[in-house]
Amino acid sequence: MLTLRHAAELLAATSSLDALAAAVAPLGFTGPALPLDAEAREQLGLSLTLREVRVVRGRGALRAMLILASPDAALRGQLTEIAAALARRSRGVLWTIAACAGDESAIACWEGDRMPPRIVALVVNRRRIVSSDADSLVALAAASEGDDLLVHTRWCELLGREALTRRFYRALEQRVTALARSLVRVPAEEAAELALLTVSRLVFLCFLQAKGWLNGERGFLSARYDECMGAGGSFHRRVLLPLFFGTLNTPIRQRAPRARAFGAVPFLNGGLFTRTALERRHPAARFPDDAFGQLFAQLLDAYRFTAREDDERWSEVAIDPEMLGRAFESLMAARDRRTTGAFYTPQPLVTLVADTALAVALSDEALPAAAVRSALHGLPMDRDCAEVLRERLLGFTVLDPACGSGAFLVHLLERLTALHQAAGDTRQVAVIRREVLARSLHGVDVNPTAVWLCELRLWLCVVIESDETRMGAVTPLPNLDCNVRVGDSLSGDGFAAPPSVAGPSAALLRLHERYVRAAGARKAPLRRALAREERMRALAALERELRALAGVRRERVLARRSRDLFGERRGSGAGDAEE
Repeated sequence: MLTLRHAAELLAATSSLDALAAAVAPLGFTGPALPLDAEAREQLGLSLTLREVRVVRGRGALRAMLILASPDAALRGQLTEIAAALARRSRGVLWTIAACAGDESAIACWEGDRMPPRIVALVVNRRRIVSSDADSLVALAAASEGDDLLVHTRWCELLGREALTRRFYRALEQRVTALARSLVRVPAEEAAELALLTVSRLVFLCFLQAKGWLNGERGFLSARYDECMGAGGSFHRRVLLPLFFGTLNTPIRQRAPRARAFGAVPFLNGGLFTRTALERRHPAARFPDDAFGQLFAQLLDAYRFTAREDDERWSEVAIDPEMLGRAFESLMAARDRRTTGAFYTPQPLVTLVADTALAVALSDEALPAAAVRSALHGLPMDRDCAEVLRERLLGFTVLDPACGSGAFLVHLLERLTALHQAAGDTRQVAVIRREVLARSLHGVDVNPTAVWLCELRLWLCVVIESDETRMGAVTPLPNLDCNVRVGDSLSGDGFAAPPSVAGPSAALLRLHERYVRAAGARKAPLRRALAREERMRALAALERELRALAGVRRERVLARRSRDLFGERRGSGAGDAEE
């Protein structure tokens, strides 16, 4: 029986074909590893840039392909090409790929009922194997007995994200609850919100850590925790507070010596690491060190985090940004879901509704809906349609009146970015996303925590696509508190026709654009100016409505006092007061 410790050792050693063969042996691939020559590779459609390829026979139609991949290209991209080639040319074989390149190794497979195939994979960094990596290999080994097709189906399920998702949610709920209970002299509901806020920030930093944006260290957070414990403790006060509010929310040149000691950490701005109203009400609230120790041991260091989200062709056994929305729903009590109507929208439904809405909203005689749908799927557009789409996107805005933790807005950000690219925008994806996010996406929700998590997910969508490696050159995140707001869309006249954007609103639009990109000392005065302009427009709208109502009332009074065809006055009826 494969143990967790042995599984971790096997994965950490997978830098050669022999070590890859040892890693897949517990899965039933125990035969000799036979090399593939150039002719066999060509017949299977494999790239000749692969350094070395071997095949190991398993039970029935099961086969393992061991690959030393090219270190000059991303391992995920190479696996995608290999899977597509094998799915086309060897349909009767149930393939499992074990590959390595650079510091990464992967075990991947796919089901043969779709083209191109959707790959499910375990991708690890050999220098830092986490508990969930070993768990996944042990689970694969435990499911390796039985019919070959059934075994392969089980592996595809285990390497899909759902199996990991359930474990992660349980661990997240337990750790947030324990962290909240450890906070003394704070009301239980507020302690729970502070705990969720702190864990969410740390999870966000885990994604930055996976990108190497925290001083280039993949284990930055746990290393700072260990150092702090060795120096006497007080991790919350001595590490998190300076990191959150003195480093990530402070331009590099303005940082204090303690903040500079964290090393190369980018200035993020955006409000994520700004003290909330709840934190200002409880300035002395500190979580104890032992609670953070359990948080690292059972959550932050136990799971692999990846900045890459699932898509139509790739699913990974790792925690990705899209999970944050589900995590938020999992932490809401059943009673809260019933009273607020909060529920996580499944991704297939998000895709169907959002893509259909975009095709309808953007299309007309000059731009057929079929052309928009093709662009959403990455197909090329003709020049005329591309020009029309480009012009239309400049003034296109989206409002989700019950955005929750951002499932629809995140998907729309990705889709609008894809449409910009289809229309001929050649800028980097991160740059396009930043512009679309600042200009086109808006959301409202009655739950403040949901709004905060929605902002966090949208920020992650910008961060994960950035290829910047110089921390001083990382563009600060946009301020989203004017794009995603706390409010009740079902109250008032939120769905009435919007006022004209001509004239006075031009100043509002300019202020909004400036505030979204503002950082440092410029944020506060711009926010106040923007609030004043919004109040003025809201009061002007109310005055117009009052004048319109007064006009309607005057017309009705005159109508009541006028004479009918027989010369009689109509007079006042019982329902006049209600009207």
